[in-house]
Amino acid sequence: MKQLSVLCYLLFLPALIFAQDTTDLWLKAKQDPNLGSHKYLELKYHTGKHIYAGDELRSALDGGYHSFELRLGWQSAGRQNWQRVFGCPSYGVGFYTGNIGDPVELGNPSGFYGFFYAPFHHRPKHHFVAGLSLGVTYDLAPYDSIKNPNNDAIGSKMDVYFNLDVGGVWKVSNTFDIVYGLDLTHFSNGRMYTPNMGLNMVGFNVGLRYNYNSISKIFRTQIDSNYIAPRRPTYIMKPITPVKHYHQLSIYGAVGMVQLGSDMGVNASYGTASLALDYSYRYSNFGSVGAGLDGFYDGSLGYIYQGRYGKVSTGDKMLMGIHGSHMIHISRFDIITQAGGYLVQKDDQKGKWYLRIGLRYNLAKYGFVQIALKTLDGGASDWIEWGGGGKYQFYTKK
Repeated sequence: MKQLSVLCYLLFLPALIFAQDTTDLWLKAKQDPNLGSHKYLELKYHTGKHIYAGDELRSALDGGYHSFELRLGWQSAGRQNWQRVFGCPSYGVGFYTGNIGDPVELGNPSGFYGFFYAPFHHRPKHHFVAGLSLGVTYDLAPYDSIKNPNNDAIGSKMDVYFNLDVGGVWKVSNTFDIVYGLDLTHFSNGRMYTPNMGLNMVGFNVGLRYNYNSISKIFRTQIDSNYIAPRRPTYIMKPITPVKHYHQLSIYGAVGMVQLGSDMGVNASYGTASLALDYSYRYSNFGSVGAGLDGFYDGSLGYIYQGRYGKVSTGDKMLMGIHGSHMIHISRFDIITQAGGYLVQKDDQKGKWYLRIGLRYNLAKYGFVQIALKTLDGGASDWIEWGGGGKYQFYTKK
């Protein structure tokens, strides 16, 4: 009998050890105040007025706009260095729907987007945030010479959605926040379809945020019925690791598509291309500054110059410029802003200067993909660039 007892003990020993190890691991794990995934659901209401420079849509836009947004956000705790650089930001995805004016002429748009919000001026119960959202909006009513001739702002059923927001987050309980802010929203398709004056809406927003931890129910039902997961993170306040400064050379190529204005009576699409050579210097964890050369090709200039001069060459459709640039680094993403002036062009059809605003995703150490908007003479959309490129970093010996 004694031998049988020993045998049974030996057989069950691994299970007992595993159970003890599991218990020890759980006791250690639940001491982490940031265990799990801290998220929030947010419902927002937006209202405001249009900034409109045209004439035909004024009556349709007089009532301003009203919209609702539903967001799913992830709140970072500062585990990674870049999160501490931006004050432990939140980011996520959202859906919106609303009324932007007369639905007969403008449609009933809805959309999906991604967002990034960086907090500043922290207080125990309140902090401010600066946010950026980018996505697509659909179900617009585009211009039609017969069915919708007054819509001189929107040329397609789907547009790019862009939003800038500055506001605050007020903690009213451990579960709920009240959010509010002032924001600017822009709809545009980057001249892929015309007309493309776009819509610009400025106003305020207010909403309610519900904070939760997505692992709370799983841990409580399957591991420890007494465990209560923290709804909010405990921010990690350890010092930011200084960045190792470096120089970077990059080459970027992109293509696009444009149409001429509907007033020209041409229903055709033309190809565009961009090539940029850049130098930049990483001055901090936050960003880089630099400069570069641009080469552009716009196929739609052929039609314009044919009518203006009676003849056109391939070189007439090409332009060259020089720009200064700045990049904000957020994990694998870069937000790029560039301002440039033309060095070579046939005449002043494109104006004297241009902007490029882009979002880059770094695939690896030497490659990236990028989407950007190039503007015409500073403000108006010229075309959307879809492209990518390569880069090389080197460090200065001390």
